[in-house]
Amino acid sequence: YTFEGADASVKLMMLHATKRYCPPFRVLDYSATVFDQFIDSASRVLYKKNKSAGVGVNAASDSLDEGERATARATVKVQSLYEKEWIVDDPEHDGSVEKVERLEVADGNGPVDALALALKRALEPSYPFLSKVQLTDYKVRILDNEAATEAATRVLIEFTETETNRKWNTVSVDRNVISASLNALVDGYEYALLEHETFCMLCPADYDDSESG
Repeated sequence: YTFEGADASVKLMMLHATKRYCPPFRVLDYSATVFDQFIDSASRVLYKKNKSAGVGVNAASDSLDEGERATARATVKVQSLYEKEWIVDDPEHDGSVEKVERLEVADGNGPVDALALALKRALEPSYPFLSKVQLTDYKVRILDNEAATEAATRVLIEFTETETNRKWNTVSVDRNVISASLNALVDGYEYALLEHETFCMLCPADYDDSESG
């Protein structure tokens, strides 16, 4: 596959090939669970019919359309190189790099939405700037149709910085569409921090390169 239209991923690929480059964060692990009470099309039709007739719509959640219900839950654990507010607010801070781990959970409309919410929620305490970054487009392309459900998927995500309306794109390919999506999400947020935040991108002497795998 090509990186056409995904300059942010190209820049990050070159940076990661640079000796002692330090990404601002790492995803240590993640999981995504999908759940849906509408197993087939018939159950969806029945739900809409009952809802229109006012049958079985008692709980608060039943007042929502199926498209408004959370259908997935994601857990993301990240490690940030430092906790920004510690360095800024603590006058006794010696300037050394702090490594902070944070675990967050989020519900979403599908596994990719849940992962995007959980990842952003885990990163914002260390990098408040990311609250200004929004996902504005998400595209999936099958690269080898003959492989059927084992096909490789190409995920392209567009991000927008809300104050300046600046946009950038990231891309990732994997036979697991969830993994490809998360990798593209990680690239998007990492690029945002490199472009808009001020911190050293070189690993300090006490940073363990083995952690990068």
